Amino acid sequence: METTGYAAAWTREENLEGLNVRIHDGVPLEELRARADRYRGSMFDVLYPMARPNPGDRVMEFGSGVGWIMESVLEGFPAIHLTGLDISENMITRARERFKDPRAEFALYDGFTFPFPDDYFQVLYSCAAVQHIEKHIAYLLFREMYRVLAPGGHAVIHLMSVHCMTWSVIPFDQECWNHVKNLPEHWHHYYAFDELKVLFSDLIGVDDFDVRHHPELGSFYVHFSKGTGRRFLRPDVPTLTYAHHFEVRPPRPSLWHRVRHRVATSPVGPALRPGYRALRDAVRRRRGSVSSD
Repeated sequence: METTGYAAAWTREENLEGLNVRIHDGVPLEELRARADRYRGSMFDVLYPMARPNPGDRVMEFGSGVGWIMESVLEGFPAIHLTGLDISENMITRARERFKDPRAEFALYDGFTFPFPDDYFQVLYSCAAVQHIEKHIAYLLFREMYRVLAPGGHAVIHLMSVHCMTWSVIPFDQECWNHVKNLPEHWHHYYAFDELKVLFSDLIGVDDFDVRHHPELGSFYVHFSKGTGRRFLRPDVPTLTYAHHFEVRPPRPSLWHRVRHRVATSPVGPALRPGYRALRDAVRRRRGSVSSD
């Protein structure tokens, strides 16, 4: 499998100076460390202090880039073992060039799966990274994050909110054409509250799911755990969704639709189809129905 245009924007060869200018949304070099400290503080001091790493914990940063946030996290939690995971070999090379710390290591992944066993990290976090990944791939990576998180561990993921779309530096029309043309640019993907609840809580099945909005950044921070038996970190989270407020419920397919789908997708479907049609027609005659499908 090959990753698409977004990956090419990150994996191409480039020196450290060029990367520091290009990948940090125009933030001046002298402000990058303070920005990293703000991310660390938002995650582990303001929003989710229960997710703070403990001494000896294995911690992973997804999309570690050239390591600014890793450096800040190591200063805040000096007794941890920190792994930076990135899709770009060049990015990892430049991160090692920029700072050297025996507590930090880097790992390369293929864009789809993580090179770690199940239940490996006590803490996992990501800042300003997943927003650049196509959503269908991001969903697979969310599943990978859950897989490698240890029971009782914590994950905190920073994502861009749909409310950023109106004031983003890159107009949304341009974003769409970047995707359509598969251009190697910094793609941005935006998330909504209900979408995150469905992805993490309903589909992946995480524990302690939570979403907090950061108004200054126009961003969401998602928290989840594993193996706690609590579906939501805050009991009121389900009541904050659009679906709850308007009593929206997903439609349940009728019995006939489910049977028809089974017949259509079964390897022995052609053999079952005459029997299905005969049964369907008999039921319709009994009900006086003349419709067909």
